[in-house]
Amino acid sequence: MIPVVKIDLTKKGVTLEKVYHEADYDDVFKKYRDPATTYARKVLSGEILAGYKIRLAMFRHVRDLKRAEKGETDFPFHYDLDQVKMILAFAMICPDVDTGKPLPLMGWQQMILALTVGWRRVDNQKRFNRVLLSIARTNGKTYIVNILMLYAYLVEGDGQFNQDYLYSSITSEQTNKGWNYIMLTANRLKASEYFKSKFVNDDIVVQEMSIRSKKNRSKIIKMSNLAGQVDSFHIRLGVEDESGDSRKDESVTGKITSGMMQVTNHQLIQISTAYNDANVKFRTDQLAMTENIEKDYLRERDDFLLLVWEQDSLKEIEQPETWIKSNPILGLADKHDSMLLSMKSERDNKMADGTIQDFYTRNMNFWTVDKTKKFLDIDDIEGAVTNEPFDMDGRDVYVGFDYSIANDNTSLVFNFPYEADDGTHMHYLYQHSFVPTAAVNGNISLKEKQDGIPYRKAEKLGYASISQLATGDVDLDDVYDWLMHFIDDHQLNVIFFIYDKYRVNKLIQQLDTNTDMPLVPLAQDFLHISEPTAATRKVFTQKRVKYADDPIMQASLFHAILREDNNSVAVDKKKATLKIDVVDAIIDSMNEAVLHWENFNGHTEKVPKSVFGNQSNEQVSAWFKDSFSF
Repeated sequence: MIPVVKIDLTKKGVTLEKVYHEADYDDVFKKYRDPATTYARKVLSGEILAGYKIRLAMFRHVRDLKRAEKGETDFPFHYDLDQVKMILAFAMICPDVDTGKPLPLMGWQQMILALTVGWRRVDNQKRFNRVLLSIARTNGKTYIVNILMLYAYLVEGDGQFNQDYLYSSITSEQTNKGWNYIMLTANRLKASEYFKSKFVNDDIVVQEMSIRSKKNRSKIIKMSNLAGQVDSFHIRLGVEDESGDSRKDESVTGKITSGMMQVTNHQLIQISTAYNDANVKFRTDQLAMTENIEKDYLRERDDFLLLVWEQDSLKEIEQPETWIKSNPILGLADKHDSMLLSMKSERDNKMADGTIQDFYTRNMNFWTVDKTKKFLDIDDIEGAVTNEPFDMDGRDVYVGFDYSIANDNTSLVFNFPYEADDGTHMHYLYQHSFVPTAAVNGNISLKEKQDGIPYRKAEKLGYASISQLATGDVDLDDVYDWLMHFIDDHQLNVIFFIYDKYRVNKLIQQLDTNTDMPLVPLAQDFLHISEPTAATRKVFTQKRVKYADDPIMQASLFHAILREDNNSVAVDKKKATLKIDVVDAIIDSMNEAVLHWENFNGHTEKVPKSVFGNQSNEQVSAWFKDSFSF
């Protein structure tokens, strides 16, 4: 049997559209005519306009159907059309809270239900233990959540005893808002001809704090994240609303999922619109899962469903015809014109009053950074990532060094100035961080969770060294050895090594004693750091920076926020949890690197220990030839 061809969409020149059209899925589309697969076909053919993450999810669906049909041994899942029919049948009788009548669902809404419930394991349990659903506001996600929750409780839980179901959100106020919809829907089902007898036979009561059966003791409970008592329940289905809000305690999710391990057929559904803190786990999970799907050959995280309707670029704010990417409800012909008109008006008003970021997050489902705090925009950070290899051998380089204590990382940044093909002055950044584990008793997994950075992955990629000392501290001898080997291996010409003036340490002393490397101390106060901070922002916003897909670099850039004082700016160093060590090192390096193409620098050259002073190797060689010609 010929297996499905394995692909990697992260490779240069490999695109989703190209690999999709290179394969034949006619057999899949002929067999599976359900709404989800039909929606996938229309998205992939371009009949329905969708953003990249939805196109990727639909591509994954049809490829997995292909795998299931071929019976691949490493793919233990199947798409159960009977399960799909059951959830869609329930949706057809589940009433809307406003009208009291079921609403006809659009293709994308049916797709959410079908994929969430229809994909199964070999033991017929749900394939997806985690479902991450993100969509712009006012697109009816509450109705979909109501259907999934009450279907799990009333239909899938039929005949079960002592089952727990959870609806949670950030605060009590937010939880109550969503819970009211579930209560109203349950009461309407209680009065319907289809479920009236179910409510009577199981003695189900709908209360302010729960929906519970006095007969089988199964219950749906509401609980805000602030309550923090979910670890006492074994949740079969959990809905976590507004998961992207930075106020959410990430430990709550862990408590829910840890309790689920003892429950069969469990599932956690996380839903949210974008916010203006792009470094929350809800978003970083999106990025990680996107890469997992792109690297199709790895077959990782097959139990995670990612469905994200969002704009692909902030530029699309000027292109209303693309807004269906984040607002699929615009596909309703009778709502399209009025809704689009309202959205345009909202955009214009937000632009006028200076709150356009609210429109980006709420209406475009596009993650941003609070403009009053941000060091860089998301576009500037992600736009600098390149898959193009960079040959650093034999190049000039400026090295920035951030020496950190306690639980912070110690980081080296290599700033390579180069000219693009069009003559643009560019900077290629490469960093290496030394990661301590002392504060977490050597538990790197715990440090990864605390910092939100995959250090072990970064170490495999060559961007980090995790402490191997019994104490978990960073050994500056190791930093020195790594630095000297890196410089020698790549034959680098270090123009300047820039470091924090007030943190002279063993490494600086070793460099001063053992090398002729020009060392530049840089005070970290507003007076001295403001200009290189502004210069760093400028080269990023001008698209004159490139760096590899380094998780530590990106996390540090996302974490960085500004503080201001009398028109001076600096990155806020006071919040140790932000992990901005790499950003500090970048700014240090940029203090000199931005002057690379000038005929001057901002510092008097250090007098080297060589008797030949600052003369180059070529000058020294010429002197020997002229003076000793025998």
